[in-house]
Amino acid sequence: MNSRASSDVITRVLHGVVEPFVPTVTMMVYYGNHRLINGSELRLSVAEITPRVLIGGEHDELYTLIMIDPDAPNPDEPALREVVTWIVTNIPGGESSTQGNEFMSYDVPNPQVGVHRHIMLLFRQRGPLNGIETLESRVHFRTRDFANTHNLDNPVGVAYFNVRRQAS
Repeated sequence: MNSRASSDVITRVLHGVVEPFVPTVTMMVYYGNHRLINGSELRLSVAEITPRVLIGGEHDELYTLIMIDPDAPNPDEPALREVVTWIVTNIPGGESSTQGNEFMSYDVPNPQVGVHRHIMLLFRQRGPLNGIETLESRVHFRTRDFANTHNLDNPVGVAYFNVRRQAS
């Protein structure tokens, strides 16, 4: 996919979450041995385990990873937008999410209606993040507000996939 087409896709995926941006730090996401391809649809059975995210970036920099579902409870009426499903802070550049601090544990995607986008955004930190106040709820999270409150720069990386409820 050419860079213009890729930029258009990212703009559509990020609609209503953060302003469009051009990723500058690579992210490779693994669910077990399954490597995520951006835009793919994951089975719930694959997304049940906490992913491992390998990030590029400089070794002397720290990053925060935020994963959200902007389509809850229903993509046509996302009244709970955004549901935060995972936050990892203080990830050293060139390392894995397992090397960071899990601020909010991974919550397995569980769409009730329709196909939900799940978006992982990577932010460069200006320094270590410590003493972050516990979130009262996972729903009505605002990625932009969290980033502003904690002095995170604009996003530098993104990964995304879709999940739908499996038939019983």
